[in-house]
Amino acid sequence: MLEQEGFVYKESGLGTNVLSNLTLLDDEPLVIEHTYMPVSQVPALSKRILEGSIYSYLHKKLHIKFGGVFRRIKADLPDKYDRQYLGANESTPILEIEQIVWTNSGVNLEYSRSRNLYSNRSYIMVETSH
Repeated sequence: MLEQEGFVYKESGLGTNVLSNLTLLDDEPLVIEHTYMPVSQVPALSKRILEGSIYSYLHKKLHIKFGGVFRRIKADLPDKYDRQYLGANESTPILEIEQIVWTNSGVNLEYSRSRNLYSNRSYIMVETSH
């Protein structure tokens, strides 16, 4: 069963919401994620919304449409948090995904960085032509 553990939400002094979370799968740590969203773009964010789907809130309640996403996927060595929360040792490869999401009007909406053990996540990319 997938569940979120240790979810933290705070408003930074820079006008940005900071969302941090540790996701567990069957009581095993799966991913550490930090997401930053401008307060001006995501008003009235609450714990109830975060316990559901923030993306549903963005799309259905705020009527925000995504215009694009930039993702950088890389391998890295573990940092102290990967060792502490994900159980990595000093040489365990870590998969890091960094992304920037913007709206269809060109406003930057999200910057996020997630890290997990190399064996817990993969990506498949499919390209099609119109």
